Amino acid sequence: MLTKASKCPTKLLQEVSDIIVAHKDFLKYNLTSCNSQTEVANALAASDSWFILGNGPSPAVLKLQILGRSATVSEICTNADSIPALASGLRAEVGALRLSKLTVRVPPEEVQPWVDSGFRRAFTYAQFSRAPVVSNMMPLLPLSNPTEKDLLPLSQLMYAAYAKTDESLPDARSAETSLRETMAGAGGAYLADASFASGTAPNLVSACLIATQEPGQAEIVRLFTHPLYRARGLATTEIAAAMNRLSASGVKSISAWNRQGNEVVRRLLAKMGFEKRKAVVELSASV
Repeated sequence: MLTKASKCPTKLLQEVSDIIVAHKDFLKYNLTSCNSQTEVANALAASDSWFILGNGPSPAVLKLQILGRSATVSEICTNADSIPALASGLRAEVGALRLSKLTVRVPPEEVQPWVDSGFRRAFTYAQFSRAPVVSNMMPLLPLSNPTEKDLLPLSQLMYAAYAKTDESLPDARSAETSLRETMAGAGGAYLADASFASGTAPNLVSACLIATQEPGQAEIVRLFTHPLYRARGLATTEIAAAMNRLSASGVKSISAWNRQGNEVVRRLLAKMGFEKRKAVVELSASV
């Protein structure tokens, strides 16, 4: 059974909290503000993004997001040693929710059992993170906090930024849909006051959008710059401005995902002190 952690019995929450506490790296990067089993259980119960699969001897804790008819599992913590059983159970439960697609992100060494279970390998991503720091940055262009009223210029910018890449979008409307979902909470609660765009609307030329899923943690969920304005330090300024705002609000960690092969973003994150936390492979299957 796949159950939202906030609706699980106290005993089951305690059991999965023990599993998480035993996986120190998982605890460190996913529940930054928690130091004990009780704190983990309380954080799970207060979140909408954590789910528990199974209630037997080896339940799995999943960070799961549902968007439209698709489900994405970005984190998995379990003591179970049978990935095929986990894959089969997860696929069945997602199918029971009348969804059509399941995407998971798993460590490279665990890919083959998922492939053997009917999942198709897609892309490899690396996650980078650091503690936000305060800096004295000098914006090259005016900075603003983008909101839904900026969706039109942002979507045109995003479409242009990804054109002629392997992540290109069909049209600006697709970009608008994606951005609208981001601001509606698809990647976690959107933090407009920590997100920044360079330029003056409607002439926006670069943007960095921030969201949060857990207390004390933030993530760069969108980062894009118009091709004619790259290599000018705009993204660097936006990330620095975001860290200033996040640091002031008590956020302990900011992270970003980078698709393998995107050397521009990798170098940018490295230059700004982000360290690689892990690599994952994205796989998907119909359900």
